[in-house]
Amino acid sequence: MGRQLQKKKNRSSIPKQSKHKNPRIFKVHPTGNALIAANWDRKQTLSQNYRRLGLVSRLGKATGGVEKGFASSAAAQQQQKERVKKLAPGEARIVRDEEGNVIQVIYGKSAEEALDSDSEEFTGCAGGGGEEMDFVKKLEAQATVGERKSRKILCPGEMDWISRLVEKYGEEDCERMVRDRKMNVYQQTLGDIRRRVAIWKRQRAEEEKGKKREEVCT
Repeated sequence: MGRQLQKKKNRSSIPKQSKHKNPRIFKVHPTGNALIAANWDRKQTLSQNYRRLGLVSRLGKATGGVEKGFASSAAAQQQQKERVKKLAPGEARIVRDEEGNVIQVIYGKSAEEALDSDSEEFTGCAGGGGEEMDFVKKLEAQATVGERKSRKILCPGEMDWISRLVEKYGEEDCERMVRDRKMNVYQQTLGDIRRRVAIWKRQRAEEEKGKKREEVCT
């Protein structure tokens, strides 16, 4: 009886409740940059953290989740003034009513006024400053320095591979090592093989020194 009832449940169209979490919802834990990871707040979302640090999470416009308010008459006039400021010298904007009739023509600044405004000193972005600007400056300084990681040792598999190449072609003939398709399976370049051979020489010399020290100690 129990088996027949279980089969009936499996055939039912009623969806079963699952205790598994939604895999599309997850928290971001940044590990690529140590500076961002140190200032990251795990209780906030990605957009909130980026906004707090003065960064931008998306290069384009928001596709949703942002409530748009209705601009009042005073705000509309302020937006209109900002648009006037963006007009290039010699340009003008025509303002029409709902019926399409011209009610106003707004002219941009003249060439002399534009030159006078350009000579003013830049005081920074509106709303910026404080910890956000300091964090952005630290990121910019870190980007200008950059980090170049170079491998200084070879793994045992690479040591064995270079040893077989050196045994076949010698330590100096790296050009023939590059052309050997059977041993150079991954088609490493000439400069890469030369670098590996140099590391192989140094690493092998250090191993021989270590063996000699062990013999002396014994």
